[in-house]
Amino acid sequence: MRDQIQEWVTTYPKKPGYRDGSYAGARAAEVVRHDVPDAIRRDIANLGGIIVKGSAGDRDWTHTPWVALLDKAVTTTTKEGYYVVYLLSLGCERLYLTIAQGCTELKERSGIRTARAELLRRASLMRSRLEGRARRLRPINISLGTDSWRGKLYEPSVVVGVEYETASLPCEDDLRRDVEEALSLYRHLRMAGGWSADDEIMFEAQEDRGSETLEQAKRYRQHRTIERQRGHSDKVKAALGTVCMGCRADLGDRYGDVAKGLIDAHHLIPLSSLGEGEIARFDPRKDFAVLCPNCHRVVHRMDDPSDIAKLRRILSAQQ
Repeated sequence: MRDQIQEWVTTYPKKPGYRDGSYAGARAAEVVRHDVPDAIRRDIANLGGIIVKGSAGDRDWTHTPWVALLDKAVTTTTKEGYYVVYLLSLGCERLYLTIAQGCTELKERSGIRTARAELLRRASLMRSRLEGRARRLRPINISLGTDSWRGKLYEPSVVVGVEYETASLPCEDDLRRDVEEALSLYRHLRMAGGWSADDEIMFEAQEDRGSETLEQAKRYRQHRTIERQRGHSDKVKAALGTVCMGCRADLGDRYGDVAKGLIDAHHLIPLSSLGEGEIARFDPRKDFAVLCPNCHRVVHRMDDPSDIAKLRRILSAQQ
């Protein structure tokens, strides 16, 4: 991994050109997009559920090249959510490994000034949830050396990180330990609620389920996050069909074409059985059920949300 990162920081243009023809087919762009992500996938264990990708720019050089590790339960894009990311400064003097936030969607909704304030608020909350856990990464102020809006927002988005001088990168083992700790902290943040306030997490769970402790509410949110992932939903529908396993309704038959194929993927594995940071690999056929929105809401109010047979008995008793 170190060799690929070293090639990135030494071959990337110190003064990236714009529309000068230097980007197309450039080796430096390939290193960011392919070589470094491939090396991370090869050298870092337990990447289940993590997407690794990099960018040197969209059809031309960016002043803020990155390689990101994204937990699919949090985000699949660097435009939103939070993730582990390497950021290279303009001039290639400094490389940062950070837990940072996506800025694009927030900037487009709120503008740069409001987005910056919100990123700082979120970063502060997430930092408090990592207190006492970080050994190698720490709260840092990064400087990317660019006046672009991305630079202005990436900098306040950082939760914790570590700075490397590119002229003297750490050894392979230290680089690996740093990214492994970053992933461990990232997974803890996901379980702790990310940047969502505790009262927001509680309200969401109570609205669906009734009374909850905060820990139960956070576990519940994990279930719902998994269920809402588009990739999971599509695979579950392909495996199990679109007829509700509770009330047996086909919403397409009931409402017509507007509801054809409409069904929720319900996660059956109790997350309380998993240790913190433990990775669950899901089988669309065995670990999910398909439920209409009504049955889905009801099953989450049951003591055992995996007991689809009990849900059917409840429905039968009402007929």
